[in-house]
Amino acid sequence: MLETIRRGLLLYGHECLTAIDADEALIQIDSPQGEMIDLLLTDLTMPGKSGLSLIEQARTIRKELPVVVITGLNSSMDIQKVRDLGLPLLQKPFNPEQLDCTLREAAAAKVEDNPS
Repeated sequence: MLETIRRGLLLYGHECLTAIDADEALIQIDSPQGEMIDLLLTDLTMPGKSGLSLIEQARTIRKELPVVVITGLNSSMDIQKVRDLGLPLLQKPFNPEQLDCTLREAAAAKVEDNPS
């Protein structure tokens, strides 16, 4: 799934770093190159840490980092927590165009919140 999403995003002009789990993602976000990461895309369900745990830890490193969450779950407390955080949530299955639109909206919202 990770590789399929990466390929779809490349078709829409997004440069992507991938991480096989939350710990690898956090290493990338906290690295010197981490400031170049424009957005965190995470699934709620992953090996090891949950998507919510990743979001919480990523926000301690980069509070302003926009986040988009994907999930195949239909109902759970985690989905409600994502909604309570005001984060975009994209239900599986989705197509690359839907993902592209959601990512662009999330990135645009960050720019509106923090005009330079």
